[in-house]
Amino acid sequence: MSHSQGIDLSSPISFGGQHPASSPYTGTDFTAYSPEQVRAGPSAAAPKAAPLGLAIAAPGPPIFLNDFSIHDAGYISRYLQVIALPDGSTAGSDQEYETHAVTQEMKKYAVYVEAVPVYNHGVHVRFDDISHATESKQQLEQTGFTVDYSDGHTFCIVKCQDTAANNEFEGQIRVVAKLRIDDGSTFKPDYAASLGNFIERDIGVFGVVRACIHVDTDESSKTFVFRMEFNSIDAANRAVASTLKDGLYGQCPEFTWSIIDARAWNGPMTSNSPHARHPRIDDQGRLVQFRLLPQPNLNLLRGAQHDQHNRVRRERIIDGTDVRTTIMLRNIPNKLDWMNLKTLLDKYCFGTYDFLYLRIDFRTGCNVGYAFINFNDVNGMISIIDNLEHRNWNGYRSSKAAEVSYATIQGKEALTTKFRNSSVMQETPFCRPRTFMAYSDAVANGTPRLAGTEVSFPIPDNLLKLQRSIESARSMGLYPPHGVNGLNDHRNRASAYDRGTPRDIMESTAMGYSQSNNLYGIAGSVGDPVKRLIEQWYVEAHGQCQLGVIPFAYIPTVYINQYLATHNGAPGVIGQPSHSARSVRTSVFANPAVMTTPSRASGRFSMAPGTGVGGPGLSHY
Repeated sequence: MSHSQGIDLSSPISFGGQHPASSPYTGTDFTAYSPEQVRAGPSAAAPKAAPLGLAIAAPGPPIFLNDFSIHDAGYISRYLQVIALPDGSTAGSDQEYETHAVTQEMKKYAVYVEAVPVYNHGVHVRFDDISHATESKQQLEQTGFTVDYSDGHTFCIVKCQDTAANNEFEGQIRVVAKLRIDDGSTFKPDYAASLGNFIERDIGVFGVVRACIHVDTDESSKTFVFRMEFNSIDAANRAVASTLKDGLYGQCPEFTWSIIDARAWNGPMTSNSPHARHPRIDDQGRLVQFRLLPQPNLNLLRGAQHDQHNRVRRERIIDGTDVRTTIMLRNIPNKLDWMNLKTLLDKYCFGTYDFLYLRIDFRTGCNVGYAFINFNDVNGMISIIDNLEHRNWNGYRSSKAAEVSYATIQGKEALTTKFRNSSVMQETPFCRPRTFMAYSDAVANGTPRLAGTEVSFPIPDNLLKLQRSIESARSMGLYPPHGVNGLNDHRNRASAYDRGTPRDIMESTAMGYSQSNNLYGIAGSVGDPVKRLIEQWYVEAHGQCQLGVIPFAYIPTVYINQYLATHNGAPGVIGQPSHSARSVRTSVFANPAVMTTPSRASGRFSMAPGTGVGGPGLSHY
């Protein structure tokens, strides 16, 4: 049953009643403050911060996301799980079909730009922004999917992570503000209400603040402690990093204030915490309360790097003898996604990088083990060497140790030039490279608080190059096999994974049929009305590019011929093939059951050239 039924949309009023009440489902302007409870005595006071795991907070009215139990009617989270598909089939039976169905929706709407899908007995989707998760749930349900909220603990198990890596306080920060009273007035604890208003307003430049409460006061040091929750996890991380880097301060008639400390909120757990109700499972899938066998350290068997000439050396960066800026971060766990990688980078080198590309295998949705990062400030590169290189990835089922080397392509400009006209930009958003605002650029623009935010990737500027990239992606695949005879035969296959399979045999038959019936010569005699029909059909079958509808001149020839073969007798076609419509429809090439959409009966994608997992799902260039 969906948790979205029977929801109480009421919520507390913001600081001082200056903002309207809002629903926890809207994810906007959800704040609460009760100074009377703080002064009423220990029984009503808000709990002070404690290290994670040392205490469990007493139950109270839900305010923050982790205060809600997954069994509550009003439960929401940043995690979604697909229960059933529009055709009525239950999730967990066909990975290719289910993944394709969800990712096709992810290509259409902006709410999925910062979302990552994972398949494990069904599709699970993680969002950065809680409002995007609630909106996407509505969108999927209107499309015919059955979707329910999940939690971070379940998502860790889905990704084969240590459940201790689940941060139930994600998106929440602890802010310590200090007051300075210029006119010599007496310090008043009641200042917390007005101070909370100012902090919530000013720190909102990083993102929408969902909840904010006052949790502690120290009269001797004239400081107040606030607990805040952002809709976006990335906004919370940027708020901490930017505030520590530049500070945040303000002035009001009674006092001047400044934030002297900001960090991620870290406890105590609530009574409905997943850490309290679930046993801990490590990254090897073992229950940690039982005695475990010792595991060998496989890193001792690792040899020296083979590309010593590309090794990143700290001393050469410092003395200026090596001025390269783009690195290749290798040995990344396959389950790590780009949002987790960005969080890790912001922890050690916030605002120093402006390009990030975690390369993805489109068939599995997992990364292929390496990422490209371009640094605007070499101090960030040094920080990566000091904090990540030769270290294990905690929380992941992997014995890999991170390695850093220089990339072949150097510089943000060269990287964006390469990828802007690449077929990878037409894939699901989580597969694409991304550019970010570096701190130095943000300062130069007079907007230092925008450091670390994503910048729109440049649109294609060479449609011919984009067409070649798309055609290559649909014929070559990501990993060309070794020792294959006949380069042309290899290039004309839909996938490097499908050799010798029934789909490969059917595809070879289809290609032989099209060549024997001269289908590759039809496209040259197409009238303008049919061109418009082909453009419309291509958008419905394969989607648009960043510029919108792909013009007829840039649609791969194989798809033009495919349309003409399956729409025999279409008006405006000069020089129709002599074969009848019946013979075309009965051929393997024109069989609708194996054309352009996944089939539930076969559990496979279409066998038309360039469609299916092996074509657009595997190549980046």
